[in-house]
Amino acid sequence: MSIFTGEYFDNYRLEDLSSEIIELAEGKLKVKLPTAYIELMNEQNGGELTLKKFVHNIFEDGFIEIDYLYGIGQKSGEGILIDSYTRKEWGLSNKFIYLHGDSHNWIALDYRRYTGDNPPVVYIDTDTKQKLKIAEDFTEFISKLSELEGEIQSYDMSSEYEEFSREEIEKALLGGWHKYHMTAGLHYFGLLDEDLNWFLTQMLGSIKRLMEKQFFEDHSTIDNYLNIIIDIIRKKKVDFNQYAQTEELFEILTNFPKTMDYNSMIRNKSIKIKNYLTIEQNR
Repeated sequence: MSIFTGEYFDNYRLEDLSSEIIELAEGKLKVKLPTAYIELMNEQNGGELTLKKFVHNIFEDGFIEIDYLYGIGQKSGEGILIDSYTRKEWGLSNKFIYLHGDSHNWIALDYRRYTGDNPPVVYIDTDTKQKLKIAEDFTEFISKLSELEGEIQSYDMSSEYEEFSREEIEKALLGGWHKYHMTAGLHYFGLLDEDLNWFLTQMLGSIKRLMEKQFFEDHSTIDNYLNIIIDIIRKKKVDFNQYAQTEELFEILTNFPKTMDYNSMIRNKSIKIKNYLTIEQNR
């Protein structure tokens, strides 16, 4: 049984691994990666986990949730190849290889005093500067992952919808201040409408306005927009290739500015959706 969910639209899942990708990454990072990590990445190169609970007595609740592992990327910003902007923003040392992180807390391979290919795994708190060993090596780290009991399912915006008017959604999108109406409203009409021209026009206009402001917090709004597109693809089997706005939309999002997308989530998710649409178009 794989520890990964296997979801196609998994934002953390990278291109299938090859010896060339491994060699390139190790050259850039100037380390030898653990054999156990490489073997796992050969099964799936990073992604969301089914086993998310990591138990250790150093944590206040006795455990932490680790919902994904970074894969082995080919360029800066992909997987464990953390880009320089992120390193500078959160004070991340190049003596660690980061496997998971959410800005303030990271799971990493610790190469500070290790030159081999089987370093210990540490938990890093960037606020307190603590670096605590949580496993002797990657194999032990993986062996301690288990299912998260009573896991709260992510909110499904398509369920229990309140009704919206196009006028109030257009007003919210123009103002850019009511994030719930912006995302839930677009989701509502994206699932309701047979013709998605209005939906795509409103989304494209909103993305352009948010990018002009360059506020980092708008990253989550645009990420939600992409999740809406994925949900529409899953539930309605819509061919987005038939709409004129689609090409411009993904041209913008696949070249999204790093100042709003420090870990490349928007760009990677956009590329994955674009590749999916290309596959569907060629069938």
